[in-house]
Amino acid sequence: MTVTMNFIKKKEPRKILILRFGAIGDIVHSSALFRSLKKFNPDFEIHYATFKIPSALLSNDPDIKKVWIFENKSYKCLLNLAKKLRKEKFDLFINLQPSIKTKVFELFLNSGKTLTYKKTFKLHAVENFWITAKKEFKNIILDESLKIYIPDEVINKVSNFINSEKKTIVFNLGASNIRQGRKWPVEYWKQLAKSVIDKYNVDIILNGSEEDAEISEKLLDISSNIRSYCGKLSILESSGLISLCSLIISGDTGPLHIATALEVPAIGLYGAAPISRTGPYGKLNFDLCSDRKCVPCNRRKCNISNKDDIYNPCMTDIKPKEVIDIVDDIFFT
Repeated sequence: MTVTMNFIKKKEPRKILILRFGAIGDIVHSSALFRSLKKFNPDFEIHYATFKIPSALLSNDPDIKKVWIFENKSYKCLLNLAKKLRKEKFDLFINLQPSIKTKVFELFLNSGKTLTYKKTFKLHAVENFWITAKKEFKNIILDESLKIYIPDEVINKVSNFINSEKKTIVFNLGASNIRQGRKWPVEYWKQLAKSVIDKYNVDIILNGSEEDAEISEKLLDISSNIRSYCGKLSILESSGLISLCSLIISGDTGPLHIATALEVPAIGLYGAAPISRTGPYGKLNFDLCSDRKCVPCNRRKCNISNKDDIYNPCMTDIKPKEVIDIVDDIFFT
């Protein structure tokens, strides 16, 4: 008697939904994940669900089929979008924002399979997001070069904001208020601005949100070489402007990571956040931090700051001279 064994080949996911609400740096870091998936299988159809502001960084990406937008994180919003996306019949859902709310979203989405991100401080965020897909695709290779795409019309618009005959440095003044230990003292920015202008006659562009506009005013009197666009540009316009500059200096916040994806050299100023996890990613980038034993604590609030302190000790420890030394040795030799 002959026995025939029929093996059913495992179906490979073809239509994939990735979810990450934000912030901007997280979206940039997750780009290596979907870039790696497309290189692994160019036939994959990848969709991405996120908030409106960071969605602009994905809207022109050739590796993303469609971007879906959450208006907010309310259950009503999540369930409405999940019901809509259910009709798309995704083969795989990659949840990069695990929570009770996104678990409910997952149930209503009813995709073929779900991969859930697990945060670890043993890996950089880029690798941490990417390894989530490794559970399903054993042979996937990390695409180590971050990249974002900016429309030509945006580049053409912001190119009028800079002098192409001079080097331009971006000072990204802002940082999230949710976590302390990310903002550098305005007096340090002023000292740094004076030094680089006196030594190199560079232009400086001040970047940030509307909240940073008041701080930027304190630097404008230093020199006519300084211009502020704080609160005046969209995220794509800000990204386009950064792409045309020679260097960005910034705390651990979105524009710093945007610069790394645009291959613009970056100097990251780090306080409470662990550089090993969220440091500027890539070969053209540098970072500075305090040598205090408590660094990095990764706390939302500093344990040793006084109540009325504007800046954390770990950020005030980073002196302008340290930044200048990097500028001297690396970018303008």
